[in-house]
Amino acid sequence: MKIISLEIKKMSIGKFFPRESKVELDIFFNDGSDKEIFQIVDSSDAEGSAEAVLADLRKMEKNIHRSSQNEEPIVENFVNIVVKNEGKAIKEIAKFIQKIEARMEEIKSKNAAEGYLERIRQLKSLKVEF
Repeated sequence: MKIISLEIKKMSIGKFFPRESKVELDIFFNDGSDKEIFQIVDSSDAEGSAEAVLADLRKMEKNIHRSSQNEEPIVENFVNIVVKNEGKAIKEIAKFIQKIEARMEEIKSKNAAEGYLERIRQLKSLKVEF
């Protein structure tokens, strides 16, 4: 059995789609080496999206570290992914997604051009570090 420690380092915003309430998150993490992935999540369901981010990271890590040889004993093929401070990470990711949703609502409700680009800059500058 392989045990892989996974630590989320930082999240920031890539692209965002206010009409669909979706946002692309740039996720920086470490599983023994630093890696980065992009994932599009639904910002209207912050808690569900936070759990989906961790579930997708786990699935990806299992696929990376799974042994491709069928000759090894079955126990050797099991991969256990341990997320450092998982409960805190889910809460922080959910809070971050809620902030993103609030900023996207401000952008959607803005009718005048004045201040529009500044609101977009503020949204793009959001990030969370763990």
